[in-house]
Amino acid sequence: MKDYYKILEVAQNASKEDIKKAFKRLAKKYHPDINKGDKKAEERFKEVSEAYEVLGRADERKKYDDARSGRGSFNFEGFSKDGPFGDFFYSSSGSASDMFSEILKNFNFGSSRDGSTGFSGFDSLFGGGSRRGGQHAATLKVPLLTAMAGGKVQVSGLPGGTQTLDIPSGSANGSTIQVKTASGSIKLKLEIEDEHPFRVKGNNIETTICVNIAQAVLGSKIKLKDPRTQDFILTIPAGTQNGDTLRLRGLGLPGGDLLVKIEIAIPKNLSEEEKKHFIELANQMNWRY
Repeated sequence: MKDYYKILEVAQNASKEDIKKAFKRLAKKYHPDINKGDKKAEERFKEVSEAYEVLGRADERKKYDDARSGRGSFNFEGFSKDGPFGDFFYSSSGSASDMFSEILKNFNFGSSRDGSTGFSGFDSLFGGGSRRGGQHAATLKVPLLTAMAGGKVQVSGLPGGTQTLDIPSGSANGSTIQVKTASGSIKLKLEIEDEHPFRVKGNNIETTICVNIAQAVLGSKIKLKDPRTQDFILTIPAGTQNGDTLRLRGLGLPGGDLLVKIEIAIPKNLSEEEKKHFIELANQMNWRY
């Protein structure tokens, strides 16, 4: 389980105001416009934003703290309209990166110099480009949800200026779209980007969830959201081990699966009564300690 307090560099008993100040300081430090081309800084920026989404909400913070103490499970389900970024949250037709552009403006961090939107706008929306048979070939970075559900992305730097492009639903990693510009036709290869809590690996999608000891030992059913934001029930088999990965066929990108890695939360700061019960269980199971 990620240590959001460590990520935001605050104590576990930090106030809401301390958490907000820490987020503003770190988000500005790792702002991709300041760290052009630095992928580690971009990932750090995303981590800091995720930590703030959880710790900046009293209800999510409580669930997270309970999971850290082994008294429940916690899984980050993405940015919410009810979270600290709610005032800037865009509808599902917009990308998560549009939201972050607005957040940065409202925190007075500035915006990308070319006015483009998206994490890819902070860096370069295109990867290495080449010319094939009279056509330009370039890589277009697309958020995971947009690739799966379909949507629009605004692309700057095209011949003739910025265009809004339609991304077909069910787009696979490495698939291409054809774009007409003022100077001819351009083929864009789609590179599907991670969106918390999901990581793209080829056409598979990976995520990690945290369960408590009882759920792992006895088995459990957990309600989660898939990469298309649809609810589904994940069955945790009895005897699940820390680090086990469950494969859900067909829930990844086209031709791929959803891989759910299991982390088991170990209880911390047990009361004397809880320790007593745990010792009794350990003795019954002949566990050494």
